[in-house]
Amino acid sequence: MIVGFDDDLAGEATRVANRLHGLLTQIHPSLKRVLGPRLQHPAALTLLERFGSPAQIRKAGRRRLGTLLRPKAPRMAERLVEEIFAALDEQTVTVPGTEAAALIVPSLAASLTSVLDQRKLLAGRIEELLEAHLLAKVLTSMPGIGVRTGARI
Repeated sequence: MIVGFDDDLAGEATRVANRLHGLLTQIHPSLKRVLGPRLQHPAALTLLERFGSPAQIRKAGRRRLGTLLRPKAPRMAERLVEEIFAALDEQTVTVPGTEAAALIVPSLAASLTSVLDQRKLLAGRIEELLEAHLLAKVLTSMPGIGVRTGARI
């Protein structure tokens, strides 16, 4: 049951992430290129939860963004801020619907953060249950069999 619930959470994370990808592509493709590959990173999610639109991100400024992102991504915060502002400078047109998306993006980012946090908690519980099983070491010693797959077996 627990592994099945984890599968459901994985599907939900994929659904919400795809919705966020779609919204970012519609309102600001350049920003999506920067944030898209990092969309499930805590720094990107924190940014999108706090500032839901390109205009809000630009208004926050480089220093404020750096301060916000540094605790979540100490090594990439400065580079990410520079990439974000370069992407913001690439697009000069405000797409219709950007303001509506600014209301939806923070909610979706918070939802994705919540689902990913639930999966982390569940992963710990799954690992505990698997370790208690007699064949856990045998299963996880096989190539390609990790905690989640071993628990499923």
